[in-house]
Amino acid sequence: MKLDSTVTKIKSARGRTVGYSAHFRSIGTAKEHLTKEAATADLEKLITFRCDYESVEVKIASVRGHVGAFSYNLFGDIASRHVWPDGTVSLSLANGTLADAESNFRYHVAQITWDGTLANSDILIEAQQQEFRRWCEFQLRYKYAHETLGLKDGDAHQYACDGRNPYQHVEPPVLAVAVESQSLQSRAGRKDQDVGIAIR
Repeated sequence: MKLDSTVTKIKSARGRTVGYSAHFRSIGTAKEHLTKEAATADLEKLITFRCDYESVEVKIASVRGHVGAFSYNLFGDIASRHVWPDGTVSLSLANGTLADAESNFRYHVAQITWDGTLANSDILIEAQQQEFRRWCEFQLRYKYAHETLGLKDGDAHQYACDGRNPYQHVEPPVLAVAVESQSLQSRAGRKDQDVGIAIR
């Protein structure tokens, strides 16, 4: 396996060597060191890590048309590649495990495919459901403040941040209105009957 890597000198404006860089041209990243030995040791470590992990341990998850590919990069971080339904690929780096990266990916997909209700998400684990519900409630409070109360973005956001505020518009109970309407009609009917009896 050919690795496109090198150790280069880092020079000051006057041409004096002030450090060394262990560099992988294939991914365009480098680490700086004070001595050539330290740079070489670090480069050896990076090559070993790549051979042992990155090219071997890859996890794939497919959720609602979105695909996530998770692997270790040269520095031990998790590289998460998100392939969107239209083919666009986005990359993010994080610490943790491959399982953590997949959980975060699923949570993100749950948010961008949210159905606008407070129902649990069928793509999240139980431990994520409460956090997801809080997120949903925030979105509903913001929507209510923005569309129903007519608040501007900043004020709507402030309203949504306060969990004591309602997160959906509450209509008057239809049943109570119907019962009261029937009661009025009933009373009006009794008055008509009373008047009819009096005329006779």
